[in-house]
Amino acid sequence: MIKNAISTAKNLLAFLGIDDVSSIDIEDLIVYHDGIVLEKNLRNSDGRLVMKNGKSIVTIDSKIEFPQRKRYVLAHELGHILLHANMNASFSDDDTTLEGFKKGPQEKEANDFAAELLMPEDSFRKACLGCRFNPELLVELSNSFNTSLTSTVYRFIDLGNHPLAAFYSKNGKVQYWKKSNDMYCKIPDINKLKVPEESVAEEYYRHKRVYKINDIQEIEKSTWFELGKYEKNETMYEFCIITPRFNSVLSIIWQD
Repeated sequence: MIKNAISTAKNLLAFLGIDDVSSIDIEDLIVYHDGIVLEKNLRNSDGRLVMKNGKSIVTIDSKIEFPQRKRYVLAHELGHILLHANMNASFSDDDTTLEGFKKGPQEKEANDFAAELLMPEDSFRKACLGCRFNPELLVELSNSFNTSLTSTVYRFIDLGNHPLAAFYSKNGKVQYWKKSNDMYCKIPDINKLKVPEESVAEEYYRHKRVYKINDIQEIEKSTWFELGKYEKNETMYEFCIITPRFNSVLSIIWQD
């Protein structure tokens, strides 16, 4: 029987009976479900999982700098353990699986599970109510839920109170994009192409320029979006989350 990722996370939260989800120890949950957690220097991956006969070994990269990122990786691997326990399998998770753009139902299910476990929908929506969007709000949410800033961005796109788009690029080329359902902007076919000129992402790749979170940059709408025949080239804003170890940039785009 295929388990639903979101309902599995909700059932686990109900079993735990914990109001403050930021305090949940994901490593303890892995151990509770017959797994062990190791920390080693991994090449080209954030986490690895081996499952056999109901037992699991989770290995997490010791080079991950932020504990919130490690927490998300562990939650993703826990998702594999609970959702795909009928398999004798191994998973190697890097920026492609954890950012959500590598296709495959098992990786999506693990990400959906991790998002609901760490940032439950009801709690996340309530935390956004009455808040005016700016990048600092993402930091506040990240701190409140004890989650990585990147995973918080993707959760906000799905559940937040302001339309956003996010473009993930690596080595100067766009790999993946995602936008809120109520962000009515047409995105051109730019996957695998260089990041647009005049974008903040391009400034990073060309000049290694990194802006502080309160230093918001104005861009033209046509930088990332395709304009209709009668559409104005309005002002939008771009803020970038840089991950040097992957040479990646997550460009967050919005409009007032």
